[in-house]
Amino acid sequence: MENIRLAARNVIKTAKLGELDTLGDSIGYGSEFISLQYLWTNVSAHLTQDTHGSVVNENLLLTRVLLKNHPQGVPLEEDDKNSARAIYTWLAQISLPSSEFATSLEANYSANGGKESGLSATLEAQQFTYTLAISCTKYLNGILSILEVTNPEEVFTTILSFTSPHDPWTTSTSVQDALEVLHSCMEPERRPKCWHILERVCESRLRPIFAKTKNPAITASGRKNLHPLPQPRFDGSLFDPETKPWKYKDVYATTVLEWILAQYSSSDINRLEIQFHFYVPPILSLIDDESSSFKYRGCSLLIKFLTPIRASESDLLKRTNLSSVFDDALTPCLLSLPTITPEDEALRLLGVAYPALLLTLKTCYHIDRDAKPGQPGKNEDAKNVYITRITTLLRENVISSFHHVSSYSPTSAIEETSSLASFPYPRLSTFFLDQLKTLIQELGIHTTKYLQEIVPVIYTTLSNPFGTAFAPLLLAGIATTQAVILNAHPRIWRYRGDLLAAICQCWINVVRDEVDMKDPEQKLQLRKVLLKLQGAVYLLKLSMQGASSTEMKGEESLNSIGMIDEDASMNNGIQALVESDEQLKELLQIDIGVDLDDDYFFK
Repeated sequence: MENIRLAARNVIKTAKLGELDTLGDSIGYGSEFISLQYLWTNVSAHLTQDTHGSVVNENLLLTRVLLKNHPQGVPLEEDDKNSARAIYTWLAQISLPSSEFATSLEANYSANGGKESGLSATLEAQQFTYTLAISCTKYLNGILSILEVTNPEEVFTTILSFTSPHDPWTTSTSVQDALEVLHSCMEPERRPKCWHILERVCESRLRPIFAKTKNPAITASGRKNLHPLPQPRFDGSLFDPETKPWKYKDVYATTVLEWILAQYSSSDINRLEIQFHFYVPPILSLIDDESSSFKYRGCSLLIKFLTPIRASESDLLKRTNLSSVFDDALTPCLLSLPTITPEDEALRLLGVAYPALLLTLKTCYHIDRDAKPGQPGKNEDAKNVYITRITTLLRENVISSFHHVSSYSPTSAIEETSSLASFPYPRLSTFFLDQLKTLIQELGIHTTKYLQEIVPVIYTTLSNPFGTAFAPLLLAGIATTQAVILNAHPRIWRYRGDLLAAICQCWINVVRDEVDMKDPEQKLQLRKVLLKLQGAVYLLKLSMQGASSTEMKGEESLNSIGMIDEDASMNNGIQALVESDEQLKELLQIDIGVDLDDDYFFK
């Protein structure tokens, strides 16, 4: 044993994290059988107060080598089992992520989910120790299952802390080892016992951590507080680190919660309905935090929480009145826009906040996932409430946010009333067009009532002469156009002039710029835009065929673009456009051989 320790001591002096898999190869082990009791006796004699020093790493490397070479499947004596449990406890204590990673944790989740490029020497040393300890736990689990530990909550909490590759204390090796251990625990024959332990982790470890963050919107049982006490205008405790140990001290708590929530499926709905009070306070605490990185994690956890509830068609949100609580918590997240919020940060947060809110509404009102547009639910009252909330989201958030991030500037000094969207944040503008398309599909035929607000957004996007600089923006605009035509076709003829003008202007701009485009990728994107424009024209023609001449009589027609008489038909109008500009022929005369399921033309 001492020879092995001496060899481990020499290796650890020059050891590097990337060499962990081969770290023990230079340590001569021999064929001598060393029991777990003897191993723990030796290790416990060399324990030190320094949990991340060379002596600790020496103990860990020694333990790793012996556990890796220990025969598996061999019945253990009771003394060996007790020693294994003691080793589990020791490994859990020295590998629980420390509060020193708090700053790096927030930085990681603020940078599009990527990991911070560099850590301090102290944090790198801790990271190395953690990786060794989790590796030891993996090998020990092969000898004596982690489920056999007397008090497994502490060990499970530590293992669960290493399940996210985005956390600064993890490495690819530690994440892989931790997930391997947990996968073995969640096997069908072990799953019930594992769920029991996870419930105890939530009760004894997670609940006290989040209990200090008070939320007046919910009761102690996790339900909506129907009689909340009035709150002071300014609450100084919001900025007190002591009220948020999950953010400044117990940094692993959110990761543990994230993995546990991801294990629920629709078949576990009974268990989730019993245990939901463990998860609601942490989710709301994260969403209400002032940091967008923790808001992002809160929204992600909410999606994981709601997914099995929706899949099982449970009425948990209605029984607990939590739908409005989640709605109220998520709505402020939708205001995270430039210039106060940087574009990258806004995209990341909004990209999860909108889906979380939509999932909340669908889960509450039992909106049928397979329903046709305009028929979102079976219950008429629930359907009407759902449509009302989606309409508010469309008008007050998506469209208004689109206009906010797409600033306007005068097109000329002479005509100052004319304006042109400059799209200083093209990715955000594209994002809001995608959300607009999604909400249009949810509204279905109800979209007809809001065409006067939706069509200007489409026109502004497609007619912009600089749109070819960012092709995804044009593609999102065309996809929204097609969604509008498909869902509001009974009334789309009223806006045929605006839509056709925008489509034609976009076609002319793309054809003009495609010739001079040198980048093959951008050229390919513009060619895709042209095909989608043809698809939009085809759909517009189909919608016009459904409009009767009596409906169109006396209404504005393509005269709005100064091309044809008011009483002219759609076909005559298109013919006039082709005659006035030959390059529109390929766009407007798309009639034959188009398949509505063809991805080339439709999106």
